[in-house]
Parts: sequence; C-alpha cells; structure tokens
Amino acid sequence: MKSSNQRRGEGFALGLTVIEAWFPIFAAFSVAALGGLHAYFYSLLVAVLFLTIWFLFKKRWPELKKKHAYKYLLLTSFFITALFSLTFMALQYTTATNVAIILFLQILFGFLFLHHNKHERLNIRQSLGAALMTLGALFILFPGTLVVNVGDALVLGAAMIAPIANFYQKKARAMVASETILLLRSLIALPFIYLLATLFEETPTMALIYDNAIWLLLTGFMVFFIAKILWIEAIYLLPITKVNALFAFAPLLTMGLAYFLLNEVPSFYQVLGVLPVLAGGYLITQNRV
Repeated sequence: MKSSNQRRGEGFALGLTVIEAWFPIFAAFSVAALGGLHAYFYSLLVAVLFLTIWFLFKKRWPELKKKHAYKYLLLTSFFITALFSLTFMALQYTTATNVAIILFLQILFGFLFLHHNKHERLNIRQSLGAALMTLGALFILFPGTLVVNVGDALVLGAAMIAPIANFYQKKARAMVASETILLLRSLIALPFIYLLATLFEETPTMALIYDNAIWLLLTGFMVFFIAKILWIEAIYLLPITKVNALFAFAPLLTMGLAYFLLNEVPSFYQVLGVLPVLAGGYLITQNRV
C-alpha cells in the first residue's frame, strides 16, 4: 500500500508533467522572437519576481544562514543554468516535440548515474518500464536515421546534465526549502545568462519583449515557478528515477499540443514510439516488490 508521502510525490510529479508539457510550446514562441538566451533570461526574470514574493511570504530568509547548504545550492545553480541554456538554444534549431522527447532521455542517464545508490534503484518490473520508455523515445528521436542536428545535440546535452542537477537539488532540499533553492539558483543564474545573451545574441527591442510578454510570463510563472516547486518536492519524496519516469508522459502531451498549436504533424516513428512509452510508464509507476 502506498504511503501518504508516495501519493503526494506522485501527485506532484503528475502535476508538473502537465505543466512541463507546455514548456517547449511557450518557449518556442519567445525563442523565435528574442533568441534562446534572451528568452531564457527574461523568463527567469519573471520567475525571480514571483519567487521573491513567495520566499518572503513563506518567511524563508533564516535559511540563508545555513552555510552548510551553500555547496549544494551552488552546484544546483551551475547544472540547472547549463541545462536550460542548452534547452533554450536548442529551440532555435529543432522542434518543440523533439525537445520534449529528447529531454525525456534523462531517465536513461538518471538510471545510469544513480544505479549505484540502492535507494534509487528500480526493481525488475520498473527497469523493464524504463527500458520500454527509452525504446519508445529512441523511435521518436531517430526516425530511420542516426543523424542528429545541432538542436537535438544541445538537448541531448541537457538531458545528460538533468540527473546530476536533480541529484544536487535533492541534497539541497534536505537542508532548505524548495523556495530557497529556486530563488537562489535563479538569482545566481541571471547575470551569467545576461552576459552570454549579450555576447552571442542580438539584443531585442523593448517593443519585441513586450509583444512576447505573455509567453515570457507563462514560462516564468508556470514553468520556472509552479512546476519547479512541484519538481523539487517530487524528487524529495520519491526516487529521482521514478519521478523522471512519470515525467515521460510530458513528451506525449507536448506532441499533441505542438500538432494543434505549432502545426507539427507527428511522424510515423513518433507515433510508433507512443506505445512503449505508455507501457513503460505504467510499469515504472507500480509499487516495488
């Protein structure tokens, strides 16, 4: 029988999955207009506003005195910043659907990275589920060819970084609240993202930023604020590998949204990958035996 923490963790994971499914859609619009790094910077700026209000409302400032947590907070900031920088830049070269699907491969890298930790291992049934979901993702990612474009390669790098970032986030969450982690990692990231955006991209006009305010607001508030709180709480309550597995449903939702909103018609290989992803998702969420 599932514990209350397990049920809560699965609820958080499913909630963030629905929100994260929209992330490549929201970001695709702002990236097309502003550039990948500028879209990331302004979305993060929106998130910092809401995170600061939430941080003060929850009265988390005493946690800033917990210097023993700084190591994990800094490591989390570094890897998360790298992850999202790669993801936003990738959207300039590949589709929203491909971004969602390739990011899903973090489950494979998470399994390889965390298998040595007995508390993060999957049982045989869950391992089969992980394998099936990975197989489905590979059908979608490599549709009859092994050629990977620049955008897909960038997202693949982000997927490799994801389990490391989540590992350190889980460590930090054992010491401080999710609000503290999100605010500090975002504040640390902002100047570096701005510098990179200034160096490598053309600076967008204020009129252009205003025209894309709705997409920046949705990405900053829904994805970088609401979804990330759910994510940190989920990986605190559940094994990271299981949270990643539940997250596998996000690419399917993104595929449907991209079809209706971006006119991205799913290919034969993308459709072929749906069945093993769904079957694997069912197996991975079963109780351990």
